[in-house]
Amino acid sequence: MNAVPQAVLQQRQDVLDSLGRHWNPTAALMLAAASRPVEQSASGTEVISEEGDRFLDLAGSYGVFLVGHGNPQVRDAVLDTLCTAPTVPPGAVHPATAELFELLTTILPAGLDRFVLGCSGAEISETALRAVHLARPDRRRILIAEGGYHGKTLGALTVLGQPNHREPFEPLGSELITVPYGDAAAVREALADRSVAAVFLEPVLGGAHLTVPPEGYIEEVAAACRATGTLFVADEIQTCLGRTGKMFAVEHDDVVPDILLFSKALTGGFIPVGVCALSSEVVAQAERHPLWHPSLLAGSSSISALSVSAATAAIREVIAKNLPHRAATLGPRLTEGLAEVARRHPKHLLGAPGVGVMAGLRTRNPSVELLISMVMARHGIHTGHSLNEQIDHPVLRFYPPLTITAEEIDRVLAALEATMTWLDRRPRRLTDGITKLIRRQYQLPPWLVLKLSHSKMRVDW
Repeated sequence: MNAVPQAVLQQRQDVLDSLGRHWNPTAALMLAAASRPVEQSASGTEVISEEGDRFLDLAGSYGVFLVGHGNPQVRDAVLDTLCTAPTVPPGAVHPATAELFELLTTILPAGLDRFVLGCSGAEISETALRAVHLARPDRRRILIAEGGYHGKTLGALTVLGQPNHREPFEPLGSELITVPYGDAAAVREALADRSVAAVFLEPVLGGAHLTVPPEGYIEEVAAACRATGTLFVADEIQTCLGRTGKMFAVEHDDVVPDILLFSKALTGGFIPVGVCALSSEVVAQAERHPLWHPSLLAGSSSISALSVSAATAAIREVIAKNLPHRAATLGPRLTEGLAEVARRHPKHLLGAPGVGVMAGLRTRNPSVELLISMVMARHGIHTGHSLNEQIDHPVLRFYPPLTITAEEIDRVLAALEATMTWLDRRPRRLTDGITKLIRRQYQLPPWLVLKLSHSKMRVDW
């Protein structure tokens, strides 16, 4: 590997110094230890570093760049809106919003026809919670799945299935029932006494726990909800717009939830925005609350015409290029390829969960995930590190743009095979030792972390 010019190293140091002083010292230290180049630009399936090196982006910011980095159609829509009416006062109507709403009715499961916009997935999770409590005022219990992720704002933490993020802020607003993901019988048992207001569930469990449920699981959950008057909230923030091979993952089981949440891929990475899609029946039930007022389900006043136009353009791209079909037909090349690598390298890999172009490698421990990610970067490929060193078997994710080609997937699999061949030559006790170290990394002095990682960066914050 060629030496990095001193000017580039200094520019990288300046960026890390700013992040360490004003944002997140721990994250800045980890970036310094990894010696990762700073991303300077991106296009299509690639990101380009400050040194001009090109990397295939298989991380995709965990699903954001579904239509490719800098998609020209979305970019042009944003620029056009920027030059006309980029925003309007709260309460005013913008034609772009009406256009988006009409388009949403053509892609969502029939019956989901009331929409509330928000600035993030966490915000629309909170919108769903408000709707649930208005529509089921006599029930306060919420059922979630272990490992589920629905955002980290204070309200969204109420339905987070990851205790390490939730417990520091408890007590929170709702009484939680947590069941194993994929266990429909546990859901039925929990709903039997009709005390649960809603089930919040990802049709495919995302995050570091990436798990595809058993066939028919989502339909069984939906049926249990219908039988007990429980609202079913499907969180499609990661799975929306074709990622799993269907426009929405609930369509694999022909399920129409009461509320459906989607974000991430919605604007192709240009501007964060999310949609809480509700059935008219749920809204009607909310309106019967004795303290009802329309403002109780209102979205953020900071939603701009820019974000709405970007969302409309991104959805049109998904439709025009038939990206759900592309994910369904090209996805197995990635998922089956990863599964074959996992079968060949059981020393460090436990499996390869995935559906469509939402895939990952379940690793034997956090250091295996870290090492694969680092070595793949040397092959010019970015992967989606879980950033979770506490769980035993984290999943390294592969969420590329749906515009990825078969040739690019083959390149990824070849690099992964070379990476695993290299890693298999290392004794398992090495990765066990590194895991113990990285689980204590926040307790180590920064200079030692940089020394152990052979980084040329300094801790100047």
